Amino acid sequence: MKILKTLITVLAVITLASCSANNNRTVDDILNSSFRVYQISGFEGPKIDIKKDSLAQFLTALHYNIPLSEIESALEWSPESTERNADALIENKLLSRKGDYYQPNLGIITLERGNLLKEKAQKVANEIADSIYKWLPEIQEIHNESNISQNHDFRELSLFYLSNVILDNFQIQRVEEEFLNQERPLRNGARYYLAIVEDDLAGNTEPYGIYGNRGLHWDDSTGISVYGNKRIESNIGWDNYEDKYIHVFDEHDTQLITQKMPDLFLPTLLDILNKNKPDFEITYQELKFDNEISFEEFFIFWYHWIYTEATDVLIAKNIIQKPRDEMFYYQIAVNF
Repeated sequence: MKILKTLITVLAVITLASCSANNNRTVDDILNSSFRVYQISGFEGPKIDIKKDSLAQFLTALHYNIPLSEIESALEWSPESTERNADALIENKLLSRKGDYYQPNLGIITLERGNLLKEKAQKVANEIADSIYKWLPEIQEIHNESNISQNHDFRELSLFYLSNVILDNFQIQRVEEEFLNQERPLRNGARYYLAIVEDDLAGNTEPYGIYGNRGLHWDDSTGISVYGNKRIESNIGWDNYEDKYIHVFDEHDTQLITQKMPDLFLPTLLDILNKNKPDFEITYQELKFDNEISFEEFFIFWYHWIYTEATDVLIAKNIIQKPRDEMFYYQIAVNF
């Protein structure tokens, strides 16, 4: 069994000064801000690393319609460097050229956009959280069928079950296939989603507190991963699974968490998403993402805000119990 979704998170640029939250951004402001590059894919990805050579800053500056001459000056690029970098981005379908105008073709989630996505996610997140609460007896019954339940109660595993399993890592491919009904965009021979996300560095979590899954070890029989929202440099050692307590899901349990449990909640989740789709499309247009990326690529990133808000609602209601250190380490079978 392969993890349904890999979310790769990497710090991309200088993290010096706090940045302005208005739309009158300068290149210097962008250079002194912090961004992460998020990729959603299987094992494919771009053939260019936008974390290098100031490409993330270049794309963000273009998003703000900053004149190319100002960008070149701030980045200390020659016209030849600009053309070379732009051509590489165009080849990978991360940028398009219309005359003398360049248009980014990936999600650029600035602080303004990110805060609005968080705010606008709350309504549907509450609907999802309420529905999860109604399904708790059935979800708990599946836990009771598992071998891991002999040593770990439901509450201990609740963040993993109610966020990662039925909403995120073990569900998101179903959301793509059955809600979006669209393949990931094809860019230079590879299919993936990519976004630049601005981080205000204000908290001790990933931007906007977004929960995510990260594979730490993989072999022919088992995979070890971590789920949480503190996969950050200041949380030293978060990626060292060898000194962590690892919850082990054997082949029987792996089938329950990758198939039976997410399948149970999927129809309800799809009903909620389909009911709210007109609002999703309005937000897509209001925030001008329609100038940069498809609705599908926009939504799959916003979905991370949505399930994060739903998770936090369940935590606030004491339905989800945060694990020790707020990170959940687990092992699954990959050949069941």
